[in-house]
Amino acid sequence: MKDIITFFCDVSCKVPYEDRFENYTDEGIIILPESYSETGEPSRLVISCHGAGGTVETDDSQVCYQVLTKYLLANGFAVMDMAGLPVEYCSKYGIDRFNNIGAPLAVDAYVSGYEWCVSHYNLKKEALIHGASMGGISSTNVVLSGRIPLLIQTGFCPVLDTYNEIFLHPWSDGLSKIALEKMYSLKDGVYDESRIAPFNPMTNEKTKNYPVPVRFWQCADDIVVSVDVTKRFVGIVNSNGGDARLTVLPAGGHEPQLYGPPVGDPSGITVYRGETLEITEAVEGVFAEVEAGGIVVGEVAEHGRFLVECYWTEFTGLSGW
Repeated sequence: MKDIITFFCDVSCKVPYEDRFENYTDEGIIILPESYSETGEPSRLVISCHGAGGTVETDDSQVCYQVLTKYLLANGFAVMDMAGLPVEYCSKYGIDRFNNIGAPLAVDAYVSGYEWCVSHYNLKKEALIHGASMGGISSTNVVLSGRIPLLIQTGFCPVLDTYNEIFLHPWSDGLSKIALEKMYSLKDGVYDESRIAPFNPMTNEKTKNYPVPVRFWQCADDIVVSVDVTKRFVGIVNSNGGDARLTVLPAGGHEPQLYGPPVGDPSGITVYRGETLEITEAVEGVFAEVEAGGIVVGEVAEHGRFLVECYWTEFTGLSGW
């Protein structure tokens, strides 16, 4: 993919089981749209947080392959991502580099990457953020940090609970749990919420005052990330006056962006550098929200028998799920 710029940012990383920090360098990328201009109208930036199936590397970055990334670029958006775990830090302390689990150093990396991008390129200061799977907790913790001016958050099958979705049900043959234990210095394999709470969206008190509209897409049969946890999260946001919505697709496992046939009439340009993109329902949904920039909110959408408004009985007394 052309127009990919690799950059590096310094991050401070806590040494596992010690009360000290070490400085490392994390890798990031920004991809500029063909319409980018150094002097004209600034491009809008989308921070796209990768899942645990990949990371950011000089020659191979996960988000570069995604249809959503290409769709955004074709329509004038710039896209950035960070590894969120420095190579040297992972090698020294035995942490899998793909599993940044939205930890403090990952949030620091995304903030530093954002600041680098907006200082080096003609970009609007207000950004949008997206995350898939593990990228869900990375993007959510960036939102909750309040350190980047954001308009809206979107996500596919987001991890949102460090206890239920990482500690109890780790993915990648347990590598995510190992990362959790080391980056939060959990002793003897015992979960300690007091060490993690500010970076566990399900228990972070800031979730009750969620600062941006949030839109999630997830499949009902997802066995990797719990759709029930996602429902509880958006219930907390909405019951406290926030603006969240979950679209539950009837099938598709852990890949909502692949569910269903291409939509008949996508709202954006669907050709990127000569490649015709097949835009599914979830990808179109994210694009529509990003394009609106969070302005259009409060809609009720239906997908078959699934009501995809983010309210349900356990939080509001309303039925429909």
